[in-house]
Amino acid sequence: MCDHCDCRELAPIGELSTEHERIGSLAALLRREVESGSPDRAAALSALQAALGPHLAKEEIGLFAQLEGRPGFAWYVEQLHGEHARARSSLLSPDAVQMSAPEVLAALDDLSEHIQTEEYDLFPASRLILDDLAWAKVAAAHDTANAHATR
Repeated sequence: MCDHCDCRELAPIGELSTEHERIGSLAALLRREVESGSPDRAAALSALQAALGPHLAKEEIGLFAQLEGRPGFAWYVEQLHGEHARARSSLLSPDAVQMSAPEVLAALDDLSEHIQTEEYDLFPASRLILDDLAWAKVAAAHDTANAHATR
């Protein structure tokens, strides 16, 4: 993950980046299980789903919501929402366990690319674009999402 611009110093970005690292590790585990034909594929998928679902929601109600109204960001956030929708329709789908190995691997590739976009483009740009009030709103949204996730 990116550390060159210090954007992780902002608590919400640091939190999302830490979640990206966990999701990346879980995705790598699922990839290994799929590639080896392991019967543990379902457990690896379930672990990824448990981390990915709340993470996507947190990004959407926090960072994405604060960037949507910023000049020049609407199209970008729309693209990211589309990537989230594709993750939901593939990896987070109730039928994901039925996906073929090539479908799972393609979805994992898409997820990896999405995370890279956020880490290297979205997070550094948002650090520069959003003001303190917007970051406070992102942090509050994270607190809300975290509270719901622990219930």
